[in-house]
Amino acid sequence: MTLVCLIPDPERLTAVAERLSLWQSDPWVGHLHPGDLGWHSSVGAEQMAADLRVWERDGQPLAIGMVDGPAVLRMAVDPEAAEDREVAERIAVDLDQRATGREAVIEARGATALRKALRGAGWVEDEPWTPMTMELTTPLDLTRLDQARLRIVDAGPDTASDWAGVHWSSFRGTPFDDDSRSRFVDRWAQIINGPFADRAHSLIAYDADGSPVAVTTVWTAGPGRPGLVEPMGVHRERHGKGYGVAITLAGARTLQRHGASSVVVAAENSNPAALATYRAGAMIRTCGWRSAR
Repeated sequence: MTLVCLIPDPERLTAVAERLSLWQSDPWVGHLHPGDLGWHSSVGAEQMAADLRVWERDGQPLAIGMVDGPAVLRMAVDPEAAEDREVAERIAVDLDQRATGREAVIEARGATALRKALRGAGWVEDEPWTPMTMELTTPLDLTRLDQARLRIVDAGPDTASDWAGVHWSSFRGTPFDDDSRSRFVDRWAQIINGPFADRAHSLIAYDADGSPVAVTTVWTAGPGRPGLVEPMGVHRERHGKGYGVAITLAGARTLQRHGASSVVVAAENSNPAALATYRAGAMIRTCGWRSAR
């Protein structure tokens, strides 16, 4: 049967995430993870579904893509189809048609045949990202977490404002006024109440003064599979104290308690601070690639 590209109904979001979970394994190649869907779900279920592309053959998904911004598609291909040239060429034609007349980025890490097909169609490599991993099958070294002397709590509705404030400071750095706080907390609520909420574990780190200083959300793909860090941030006024490493280790500990085989993340090579934080947390780099046109 012909490979077809579909936009799923919102009711299928959980099923799409389940399928994507089955494609996560060690060593992790850095492709789309159910946690990426979870973090993106702050837009609401309807828009979340509209941002997905599922390539199916005989009713079985072989590739899943998520629109992440106006010109970025983040993808995962079923590992059993990663070398399938016919599947790759069909997807590449779809992607080429959708990108006609404008610059676009396709993140296709791990999709060997698709990467080759994209190159053959004229796509070129863009700025690389580096997948990083920490295995969780042995006891974690939590020395850096203990040394930071932080109080780690699970974030919930009563602490959503604290979580949002640290994230805002880390990634935006602009004043967090009441309107911005309300909008961001509402979007965070979409995540923790959405179709992927059972995969999420959000953490806040408080210092000795009771101030929130670092946050993360980690996402499970099921027992025995890699769990994702997405996102991790430290308040911009608290950099240089080891809090990024500490909250990353706290996230790893949470994933280990929920049966994850490893904790993974993909970081931009152009962001040395993030790479250094993850390395200091005992994460090691694997190979990375990102294609663009």
